Amino acid sequence: MKKDKRISQVALPLEFHPNKVKEYAKQHWNITFARQKKVSVYAKRIIANVLAMIREDDLELRQYYQMHVTDVARTDQDISSVYKEVKKAFDELTDLKWLIEDIHRKKFSYRHLLNTSDVHCGYDNGIILVALNPILKPYFIEIAHYTTYELKHYMHFSSWYSMRMFELLSAFSDTGVWRVPILAFRELMDCESKYPNNTKALLDYILTKPLEELEPTKYAFTYAPVFDDNHKVRGRKPIIALEFQLKSIEPKNVPQEWFEFSDEHKKVLLRLRTWQVTDVNIVRYAKAIGMERANKLLYEWQLKGKEIEDKTKYCNAVWVRVGKAAMGEKP
Repeated sequence: MKKDKRISQVALPLEFHPNKVKEYAKQHWNITFARQKKVSVYAKRIIANVLAMIREDDLELRQYYQMHVTDVARTDQDISSVYKEVKKAFDELTDLKWLIEDIHRKKFSYRHLLNTSDVHCGYDNGIILVALNPILKPYFIEIAHYTTYELKHYMHFSSWYSMRMFELLSAFSDTGVWRVPILAFRELMDCESKYPNNTKALLDYILTKPLEELEPTKYAFTYAPVFDDNHKVRGRKPIIALEFQLKSIEPKNVPQEWFEFSDEHKKVLLRLRTWQVTDVNIVRYAKAIGMERANKLLYEWQLKGKEIEDKTKYCNAVWVRVGKAAMGEKP
């Protein structure tokens, strides 16, 4: 009988010492909003577990992070079938690299995520051991700017797109609104070349599963396309951005990214505030009213000028009435 050449002379630790895993993973903003290569859900689950093992008071990365295969498998899954999935996940994680770039100094370098030279990095009889590249320590230890997301639902998602949307939307749990240019969204979801001339098909492809899988979580969301109001050519206006809104959160303030979306958006928002329209009402009805109608209202108020004795009362009443009509609600 021939010896299986896959058997290694170097053995991994066989005794399992489970690490304490927090209920949430903490992720550096640079990771959340970086272009991430689409990988298997097992690869994402492994990394999420690692992130949840890093404690707030850790000063160094551990030599390796240890978990059992049951930590990344579905509860209804035969553990014997997970081996191939974990093997594929390690293959993906081994290839994963991050671009560390200083644009001003015209300097960049690529760093792999895993430290595969560490003998502990691998899989042995149901035990997964992950050794992180120590050069990436600033992205894992004592990070100042980060997002957190719960593992309770995340570890059971069946779609990479659901995992990415869960991570991204967690960054907006304070405002409840995320507006993103369509090209940036393509990059974040690793689909720059997918359906290049059919944005609707792209959104159906990417968001169908996240809409379903995030529904029972606190990041259940709705979304709406943002059309180019400056598009003068006949035909349907192109989609230039998407606006996501968390169902469980109604923001009290206009999200900062709304001001940064374009100079025209910023100008309209600032003028609405000048006329004492509250942030709550701006957020609630701006999408339905649209840029063109908002500009028209501002022009009408300007013409009335001093006739408007109480800006707060009058302008908010008009804004809400127009907004409800646009949304098909009763005034």
